[in-house]
Amino acid sequence: MGIRKYIIQIIPENGEVREIHLTGRMIIVLGIAIFLIFGTILYFSVSIGKLVVDKVEYNLLKNKVAHLENRGLEIEKLNNRMKKFYDIADKLDKALGLEISLEEFYKAEEEKISMEPYETGELGTMKAEAERLQDFMPNMLPTTEGWISKRFSADHKAIDISLKEGTFIYSTMEGMVIFTGDREYLGITLEINNDEGFAIIYAHLSEILVRKGQEVKKNQLIALSGNSGRSNAPHLHYGLQMQGKWVNPINYLLIRR
Repeated sequence: MGIRKYIIQIIPENGEVREIHLTGRMIIVLGIAIFLIFGTILYFSVSIGKLVVDKVEYNLLKNKVAHLENRGLEIEKLNNRMKKFYDIADKLDKALGLEISLEEFYKAEEEKISMEPYETGELGTMKAEAERLQDFMPNMLPTTEGWISKRFSADHKAIDISLKEGTFIYSTMEGMVIFTGDREYLGITLEINNDEGFAIIYAHLSEILVRKGQEVKKNQLIALSGNSGRSNAPHLHYGLQMQGKWVNPINYLLIRR
């Protein structure tokens, strides 16, 4: 049996007829070659597509890792700041036995603490909430003048700050005025509390600049220091309660002024 031959004729519109002679074997080889070429193209197309998908997934994972690393750094910064604040409070507690100038202490410590801005997004939301709560925290003293002349103890549940009479006294937290008036030992007295469980008493004042029932802002001028009540010299009696229990105001102190 002879080899089958096939003729492919190409007939142009004008010109000579061209013929291509192919055997059955040639057609089989040509078909295999075409199959292999298209198979190779398809294989590389799929491989390239997979590489593109892998690269996209890699970039997504890389971004997630970077985000987590940034959060870790922010948390570490917060921990370092908290440690600084506790160190400051500890130093103040130890120094209360001396006549230390509050104004000098503020200036010295303020240089050591830097409050860098947080990133936006989730951390930005956390920062906003933290700042809102800071307004209700009595984490500052009511004045930068004078000096702490008597510390908190079991017998004296407040701190005394020696001041010139008429020195400005500021609210150390946001809250409501619940008492203004004269008391036998404390003299002219002002009390403020808030929904976060804090209550503050300012005593031996010379004048109160707010009224009972008034909402006051943190760092708002509320009174003038004096020498009223049972007092041997002008000073401010500053007491702090947390959930009805007397606590040391220094333990809540955050140097900011």
